[in-house]
Amino acid sequence: MPNPPHRQVTIAQVAEYAGVSQASVSRVLNRNQTVDPSISAKVLDAIDKLNYSPSQMARNLVRGRSNTVALVVPDLENPMFQGVLKGLSREAARDGYRVLVADTAERVADEEEIAIEARSRCDALVLVSPRMPAERLEALLARSGPIVVVNRPVRSDPAAELSIDYADAARTLCEHLLSLGHTRLAYVAGPPQSHADAMRRRGLSELLSRNPELHVEDIAGGSQIEDGYRAAESVLSSGATAVVGFNDLIALGLLARLRELGVDVPGELSVTGIDDVPLAKFSAPPLTTMSVPRIELGAQSWRRLRDAMAGSPATHPLSYRTILQVRGSTGPAPEATGWLSPGRPILRIGDRVVARYEEGRSIDSVLSPRPFLHPVETLGGTRVTDSHPTDHLHHFGIGVALPDVNGTSYWGGRTYVQGVGSIMLENQGIQRRDDLEIRGDALVERLTWIDEREIAQLSEVRRLTGRQAKVGERDAWMLGWRSTLAANFGALTFGSPATNGRAGAGYGGVFWRFPKWDATVVTRDGVGEAVAHGSRSPWLAVADAQRKVTVLLAQPADREPLPWFARVAEYLGIGPALAWDDLVAVPEGGRLELGLDALMIDRIITDPAELEQLATRLGAEANADIPGLDLKPALANPNGIRKHVDDVDA
Repeated sequence: MPNPPHRQVTIAQVAEYAGVSQASVSRVLNRNQTVDPSISAKVLDAIDKLNYSPSQMARNLVRGRSNTVALVVPDLENPMFQGVLKGLSREAARDGYRVLVADTAERVADEEEIAIEARSRCDALVLVSPRMPAERLEALLARSGPIVVVNRPVRSDPAAELSIDYADAARTLCEHLLSLGHTRLAYVAGPPQSHADAMRRRGLSELLSRNPELHVEDIAGGSQIEDGYRAAESVLSSGATAVVGFNDLIALGLLARLRELGVDVPGELSVTGIDDVPLAKFSAPPLTTMSVPRIELGAQSWRRLRDAMAGSPATHPLSYRTILQVRGSTGPAPEATGWLSPGRPILRIGDRVVARYEEGRSIDSVLSPRPFLHPVETLGGTRVTDSHPTDHLHHFGIGVALPDVNGTSYWGGRTYVQGVGSIMLENQGIQRRDDLEIRGDALVERLTWIDEREIAQLSEVRRLTGRQAKVGERDAWMLGWRSTLAANFGALTFGSPATNGRAGAGYGGVFWRFPKWDATVVTRDGVGEAVAHGSRSPWLAVADAQRKVTVLLAQPADREPLPWFARVAEYLGIGPALAWDDLVAVPEGGRLELGLDALMIDRIITDPAELEQLATRLGAEANADIPGLDLKPALANPNGIRKHVDDVDA
């Protein structure tokens, strides 16, 4: 037979055994010095004989206190809050108190309930960076004190407030970056409900008002490492040369992703954080940040709680300043003009980001994944490309898109079949990046085109350039695109829907998808879509009167112009057409050259004579810029073995 369960000895049984009242036992347990020594001896003997263990909860009820305080934080994984906990626990322990911790996990809706429950179990409460609305916070303070609030203003009881001057922290960081020549910054923001985020924004706003040359791009973030990691691409797309993270965790996550992308910190991008958590000095590179007295905040929280519980509350709020810690993650601003790096393929002209080059790995396979330029903008900030539009999901900015290479589609979407129409086939290929580098002022990319059977069809060397230009008194910029396609793996035949029997659909080549504009197209042959479509004019201009923008496109002057594929009414898409009416054959070992030059102008030009002059100048400058592609591309053969092909001067 199992032993019967052990029953807890009660205070009544101790009193009966000792022959005294329960009140006398209670006084002995609480070490009341007025108890007669003989009574104390009887009670202690009864406790020993009966093996009595007093209930801590009962003792707390008797005393009216628990000798514990609660700490409620939005994210216990954050080292900032861990520092507060350390300071609070260490200081409270000196006075015989312990600390219970509650983590709301950034659940704003649950925060008040968690705080109330924590307070019901403890003698006092510390709230760190609470996210709840101000009126709910004030109501909680009124009914659940004593409470100390860290990093949140307290209107009804300023003495309960401990804070960090995060506005000054953000200003100081940005002043440091300004001193290094950075004028285009990105701020990866904190949680929208965070008061600390609002304070940082206030500091940034004050600095912006005093420094008109400064621009700060606002980027959605959060408070955790993962949020910083996810924000990396948005930071890179912003064209900023320096970034301020909401906290160190944001900055550390950002550093991790930038390292994966091959971005040089601080050579290409300076990164900063706020808090100076323990890992900040050990990151790669060590993080420049604003040091916060985390442990002192926790210790001061206990001192204020202790005084409030003793009936002597503090009489004023207390705010701490942060200290700048300059480490290896910040450096001088990079050169303003040109491609920033292979790890960060963004084109800057002056102080403006005008283009970003995307690898296209995230494109769905049925849309023929490929690298492309998007967004592309004028110096005035007008976007001149569209990507993945609802009318044609397979259109991506500016890129090389060919609908038929030995039957494989590198255009994406449906394929035109004579006698059947446009249908979806499993014939979409991909353009795989093998290498990307900066050569002088050019971004040079090597690619292998892989068909639907995962067999290499051809190799490509692509060269993109961008430079500033003048059109009259206005600034403009020029884009140059050159692609050399090499038939290294066998003979190639290039076709189009037109060569398959669909009249007027000879598209394929360097293709530019514009936004939805009410635009006018002008060529040497005249004005309008009907004239432009199929024209062999060496240039074509797209002008939008509403946006006061003209994009002048010119085919390379050293070769016969291809017919223009020009769609304007249905959608705005333009490009020289490789296989307009007839198939184009390239023997094994041969190569094919594609190219397009563009001039982005922030004014309307529709006069053919002026456009002709600009196109002539554009062609001359583009040819002067291209001495000949003398790179030997690293290629992948059908078996996946990379090799250099000596017979391709591309």
